[in-house]
Amino acid sequence: MKRFLTLFITLLTLGIVFAGCDALSGDDEGGLVTLEGQVLNASTNNPVPNAFITILPYNLLFETDAEGRFSAAVEIDSTMNLNLRATKDGFGSQSNTVLALAGRTVEVPTFRLNQTASDKPVSGKASNILLLKQSSQSIGVKESGSEEVAQITFQVADSLGRPVILNQSADVKFTLGEQPGGGEFIFPAAARTDNNGQVTVNLSSGTRAGVVQVVAEALVEGRRIRSLPVSVAIHGGLPEQLHFSLGPARYNFPGLRTFGIINPVSVVVGDKYGNPVKEGTAVYFTTTHGVIEGSVLTNKEGRGTVKLISANPLPSDGIGIITASTADENQNKVSDQIPVIFSGLPVVRIEPAVARLNQTYKLTITDGKGNPLVEGTVVSVRVEGTKVKATGNTQVVLDDTGFAGGMRYEHVRRGTGITEFMFRAVPDLRLDEEGEPAVETITVTVRGLNGSIEIVLPKEGAAFSARRDVQLERQASGVVARMIE
Repeated sequence: MKRFLTLFITLLTLGIVFAGCDALSGDDEGGLVTLEGQVLNASTNNPVPNAFITILPYNLLFETDAEGRFSAAVEIDSTMNLNLRATKDGFGSQSNTVLALAGRTVEVPTFRLNQTASDKPVSGKASNILLLKQSSQSIGVKESGSEEVAQITFQVADSLGRPVILNQSADVKFTLGEQPGGGEFIFPAAARTDNNGQVTVNLSSGTRAGVVQVVAEALVEGRRIRSLPVSVAIHGGLPEQLHFSLGPARYNFPGLRTFGIINPVSVVVGDKYGNPVKEGTAVYFTTTHGVIEGSVLTNKEGRGTVKLISANPLPSDGIGIITASTADENQNKVSDQIPVIFSGLPVVRIEPAVARLNQTYKLTITDGKGNPLVEGTVVSVRVEGTKVKATGNTQVVLDDTGFAGGMRYEHVRRGTGITEFMFRAVPDLRLDEEGEPAVETITVTVRGLNGSIEIVLPKEGAAFSARRDVQLERQASGVVARMIE
């Protein structure tokens, strides 16, 4: 029994061994294996056409198509490892190993080759000219202390947009279009493109500010090509006293009425050529009364504006002095001064103070300091009664206040049409009314930023009337009305 068991086990073991051998012999059969894959540029991820695929150990060689793909049928003797190597001029190489089984299609991992040399440039004839770069959008006039030269580089390309190479180079001529005419010039007048299709010209400023246009053009096989004009701004130089101007929005503003009222003050600064100074020139301000912003940087027109604000200290006579200053090319002070009136609440005097027919009246309108009221103040006179009207200065709108010969209180322009007016109450026989001409009342109204006053002159012996915010003072020659707050 024991001998029978031993024999059975032996036979079983041999059967298993032979079965395994039969199975292995099936996998080791030779045949064709198909290898497929693709070669890409590692930097751009674009296909690499015409790359070579070497298959070892059979030393077979295949080439990729326009999409960088390859498909290779290889005869193998048995299941085995194959080594594939991808190469191309101007690129590095890469290897992959795959297990090859007869009758199978094997997808080879993608080859990614690093480019080691750029392709040799090619181009057609020059077809267009484009701006590539410019060193600056603006330069300064001569002797301004700013950069006076701008470098402009143009790109000449073929019809496909490729930069023209050296054997397709073009002669480019440079010209000036719009220009201020201050002696600006370009150098060189012409140049030949390099192997990148590039050509450079330098623009030098002259003595005038403005805009300069630079145009590049070339003649290619009888056809003229040109760039769009390239604009460069030429800014002015340093300030000059002769071209330094200062002025307020209003020479008279109601600065005594309340704090915080704003009166803009502007400066215009030119250089010695009469052009605006270079943008960003600093101008400093100060004031004897109120508060003013301390400085401003000029814009491209040489202008700048600050705010004069009504505040302490207020002027006792209503006159404040504004000073603006900067420096010229020799570091000398450039400055100017202007007077400004801080005006207050209106005061109105009428002589005489009674409503009569055929009477001539003198009307004086100022503020409490005796200065004129602000621009835009409206003065109106109305006569009421039977067959009567007002003539003379019956409807007046004040202009801004001026100064004559100086900046002090006594230089303020006053008088006829400014602070003094005349009118009359006369018959109006054109009116279709019953009765004889007779005056009942005369109404004088003053309205503006300084405030408003309305006075009604009565007939002889009647009482005056006015608003609550108006204080009336009877005098021998007339009446004085003051606005109060």
